[in-house]
Amino acid sequence: MKKISKFIKSNYKFLIGVIVGLLLSGTGVYAANTIFSKNVTYDNSSSGLSSVNVQDALDELYLKMYPSQFYKKLYESAVRDDKSSTYVSSSDGIDFSKVSSDTNGKGLYISSEYSDYKYPILYYRGDVDNNNLIFANFCWKIVRTTETGGIKLIYNGVPSNGTCDNTGEDSQIGTSVFNTNYNSPAYLGYMYGTLYTYNSKSISSFNGTYYYGNNVTYSGGTYTLIDTISASSFPNVYDITSHHYTCMGGTTCTSVYYIYYTTNSTMYYIILTGGKTVEDALSDMLDTNIVSSTMKNVLDDWYKTNILQKGYSDYVEDTVWCSNRIIQESGWNRYGSIIHSLRFMTYTNVHISNTPNLRCNRYIDKFTVSSSNGNGNLDYPVGLLTADEVMFAGGTGINIDNNYYLKTGQTWWSLSPATADHTASNVTYLITIYYNGRIINTNVNNGGIGVRPSISLAPDVEVSGGNGTINSPYVVG
Repeated sequence: MKKISKFIKSNYKFLIGVIVGLLLSGTGVYAANTIFSKNVTYDNSSSGLSSVNVQDALDELYLKMYPSQFYKKLYESAVRDDKSSTYVSSSDGIDFSKVSSDTNGKGLYISSEYSDYKYPILYYRGDVDNNNLIFANFCWKIVRTTETGGIKLIYNGVPSNGTCDNTGEDSQIGTSVFNTNYNSPAYLGYMYGTLYTYNSKSISSFNGTYYYGNNVTYSGGTYTLIDTISASSFPNVYDITSHHYTCMGGTTCTSVYYIYYTTNSTMYYIILTGGKTVEDALSDMLDTNIVSSTMKNVLDDWYKTNILQKGYSDYVEDTVWCSNRIIQESGWNRYGSIIHSLRFMTYTNVHISNTPNLRCNRYIDKFTVSSSNGNGNLDYPVGLLTADEVMFAGGTGINIDNNYYLKTGQTWWSLSPATADHTASNVTYLITIYYNGRIINTNVNNGGIGVRPSISLAPDVEVSGGNGTINSPYVVG
């Protein structure tokens, strides 16, 4: 029994291949001699495989289990990103803190971070020109594959005589604000809930004694400050890390001020009513998807007109569009710091840690049409790329003119929240890709930013022509 167990452990890939082979019609893999022999032979006379040895047969069978020949084609030409290769000089692989280059990634890569997925994530990086595709009479750039083996694309204009060489304004469907206003953190969401708007008050206007609470209770329509400190004037150095609540006078009030930031001259706050706390306010804004953003309406209208109504929707998969609203640093937490009013995870990924992340950890941020694989809040399977995906493609927050395939000479929107900042009249920033390829932060109501829809082709979609180059793009549909 121990010998059999040992054999299974050391030959599990082979056994899986045998089982898979038997399941595939007309396919068989046969071992010769005794079960404990290290010598095996392979008979492919009725297998339908081209492989002439067992290992190659297993690899071929594995590729046969991929969802499409398109994914298989891409996989076979990709290399891992955690080791040196033709365009990666470091033995540790690609360094995402640096821009893509001839020594730091140019080509198609298998992400080592997601290589254990059923369909390992593949992504294009750098100044490549073989990821062009025509679908629904539009040009697209292939960005990466999805967890299901689908192919994620970004819009890149319309074909010209069957070629796709668009840049600048021709690579986008137009320009738009992400949201029409910026005076609430809620406006960072692709969808959002209740709006709590920014307010400010000059400290010079303070008179008398003011009390500041560590927390509040609420009863009978009245807030009561808890664990209070007091001051006859608003101090220049204020203990904002622990006492954020105030009634602007005594210790009780029907609506309470929550201070999320102060300077030597100004206090910034939101107003809470009905027993709400700051935790409730954050949840109302960032954990609820009720109102569609301006951007979502723009993309929905475009998809409905150009994909759905023209009969192309069967080619598109319902993948996750991640509006990552995980807070990394906050003065909106009643124990939070004063460095930034709100700073989100993708800001940290891009500007601080340089570690792009394709996982979407919060259910509410996983925008999908179906609730089987996400929040089910979308009307159509269309969105924008995340800043993390742009980092995989070759962009960084470094101020450098970088040539990679997502640089267009125009600034365009991502889907990733950056900060809700106390500076510049309380601006709410989303991450955008600057005209020179750099990843930056832009006010959500900036109307001059380009819109580049992103969709994902379904796993079973096949290519009918082309080789991915500018002059001969892949053709689907």
